[in-house]
Amino acid sequence: MTTRPSASKEQPLARPLVPFWCGGVSAMAAACFTHPIDLIKVHLQTSTTRKRALQTTRRIIHEAGILGLYSGLSAALLRQGTYTMARFAVYDLAKDTMRQANGGRSLNGAQVAVATLLSGVAGGIVGNPAEILNVRMQIDQALPGNLRRNYRNAVHGLVAMVRDEGARSLTIGLGPSLVRATLATASQFVSYDILKEQLLIAG
Repeated sequence: MTTRPSASKEQPLARPLVPFWCGGVSAMAAACFTHPIDLIKVHLQTSTTRKRALQTTRRIIHEAGILGLYSGLSAALLRQGTYTMARFAVYDLAKDTMRQANGGRSLNGAQVAVATLLSGVAGGIVGNPAEILNVRMQIDQALPGNLRRNYRNAVHGLVAMVRDEGARSLTIGLGPSLVRATLATASQFVSYDILKEQLLIAG
């Protein structure tokens, strides 16, 4: 009799940890598979000459070996480990907090919008430094030798950015990142929640 109340009180605090970890880890796993494609895309988009994807792939492998296709992977993993996990954690925490305030009832549209906004802002702020690193490390191979930053990994890149450019360099492009993160959260999380609820009601 005495253990049931304590278990029910702890449950709302433990629920957000499941999507928080699973969502972030799955995004990091996906990055391991899609990173070479993303790298080639960035090279094509920033090239001053028209090249095909196969030509770019061959050039990267010729210059840096097969592992060159994974240049900047540590930054991509850091981005997913911060951006995605922050969005999942804040979105679920905000929903749970407002659901408890509602007495366990479903959230209305305004409350879902607030959870989406908080989640997008958190993800955009936390993930922005890794987003900058990801782009810089991916494009480094295509730059002339005297313009390359030569970050060894994401940690080295963060330290070099703060040391050489100041802490404000971590906020470059933050505005667009916040907008994108908010829109991404709204389109992904909200549509998922709506569809899941409708399927559960349908049985």
